[in-house]
Amino acid sequence: RSTKQKAHIDRIEQMQQVTGPKEETSISMTSVSTRMGKKTIELQHLSKRYGDKVILDDYSYIFLRNQKVGIIGPNGCGKSTLMKMLVGQVAPDSGVIEIGETIRMGYFAQDEKEMDDRQRVIDYVKDIGEYIITRDGRISASQMLERFLFTPEMQYAPIGKLSGGEKRRLYLLGVLCQNINVLLLDEASNNLDIPTMTILEDYLNSFVGIVVAVSHDRYFIEKFAERIWLLEDGKIRDFPCGYQKYRSILEHEAAAKPAVS
Repeated sequence: RSTKQKAHIDRIEQMQQVTGPKEETSISMTSVSTRMGKKTIELQHLSKRYGDKVILDDYSYIFLRNQKVGIIGPNGCGKSTLMKMLVGQVAPDSGVIEIGETIRMGYFAQDEKEMDDRQRVIDYVKDIGEYIITRDGRISASQMLERFLFTPEMQYAPIGKLSGGEKRRLYLLGVLCQNINVLLLDEASNNLDIPTMTILEDYLNSFVGIVVAVSHDRYFIEKFAERIWLLEDGKIRDFPCGYQKYRSILEHEAAAKPAVS
């Protein structure tokens, strides 16, 4: 755990040292979203456990439109399981999740999506759409790939020629290009390089929809989250604030506790 924390500190220091992208390299991506109706995602009395380990105990919540939620908690507390329940990959033991008719989810999981190594990079994106609608108008799959730092040569190469990090970047691009209005991110900062994280953070700033992200990366949570969920011992403690305010609340509570003699 200490190694992982050090990696996060190193990433923050690297970000602070970066002077910014070169002008000739576009690494920005505007939001690609679909209009959301009144009904969003409703959690009704959700419970989940594995053996004696309680993941969630009788939790209810209604997501508001355009809400940005960061989920944090100790390793093994069930954050990824909660995400998989939201996307329908894991069923709760009891309770229901109701999804509005207009909701379109994109899920960036910790486990990389299986890809056909023989398929060309550009064809992977074209399978999602020849053209993608953004706030800047309609752009081609090739233009979208360029925004994600895939050169023309890389675009026509087979996916099997990509590095592990480049495959993660392509997987993320595929998720973001699906005209979604709900984005679920499970440890997105793992195995993504700094330029790709910059693209993602820019995207989240303009995204019109719901974002729910699990992360141990404090810097990433600070950048986008307007609400913090602390998952621990089968309970979610809801903080209607950003990460810094959340930390201040915990520090105030710790200081207010009587010293143990």
